Amino acid sequence: MNNSAQQSSRRRFLAQVAAIPAVAALKLPATGQTSVPASSHNWGDVVGYEIDDLIHRSKLAILPLGSVEFHGPSGPAVADTILAEGIASRVAERLPAAVFPVVSYAQCPANTAGFHGSISVRPEVMTMLYTDILRGIVANGFQKVLVLNAHSGNVGPSRAAVAEVTQQHAGIQMIVVNWWETLTPDVLDRLHLFTSGNGGHGHGGPLELSATAVFAPNSVQPGRAPDLPASEGVGREFPYYMDKSGASGWQAYSGKLSEISRDKGEKLVEVVVNKLHDLVANWLEHDKAPGNW
Repeated sequence: MNNSAQQSSRRRFLAQVAAIPAVAALKLPATGQTSVPASSHNWGDVVGYEIDDLIHRSKLAILPLGSVEFHGPSGPAVADTILAEGIASRVAERLPAAVFPVVSYAQCPANTAGFHGSISVRPEVMTMLYTDILRGIVANGFQKVLVLNAHSGNVGPSRAAVAEVTQQHAGIQMIVVNWWETLTPDVLDRLHLFTSGNGGHGHGGPLELSATAVFAPNSVQPGRAPDLPASEGVGREFPYYMDKSGASGWQAYSGKLSEISRDKGEKLVEVVVNKLHDLVANWLEHDKAPGNW
């Protein structure tokens, strides 16, 4: 290559290099700008530098509790996990609150633990796990925690964990709520969404799976097995917890699967979220009250 050609090539190269800052300036955001989306209330969504901001703008923390448990032929094994996470997110949007990642595994009652799809963890292990998680939430600066439970097997371990942590840390307040207990008999009688007994309540039944379909519609398939007669249990007057080592003929679902509907689920979830929001709002307003007594 002669001198003239070399100089021409060098000039073209220098011109290309000189143009790079101008092109880059068109693609890069101005100083101080970022492409991060609007602030999230989900602990798992925030980047490290946003964590302190989430803590400071949150009135409380929410810990959702789910399970991995067979929910009959029409629902997913993670129905409780879907419900806990979905309801927690909707409640958090109205408070605001920080939603911690859902605890997906749990102790499953003996009469469902044996079905394929279930994974059961010993209750004493779950109690220790919940205790350590709640300690960690407190260590991150939260003084109030709503434990939002979606699975009957979590009732004992979660309450035991809350009792231990609140006794160990001064100034800490926690509430445990089972979402399904917000849908009381009078509410369900008024809504009249299901014709099966107990207002549609029951494991793997139309009420639970209709609500699940709100958050994960593709995971619920109505009518995948025959409708079953109503199962009223041994009483409806007040909440109780029953466990059995086995149940003859139990198919791990309840009621009329043909009555599952996402539209019905939306109505149920609206009631649940409104009740939980009102509970927490009242709690925050009267946080000096002694508690349940």
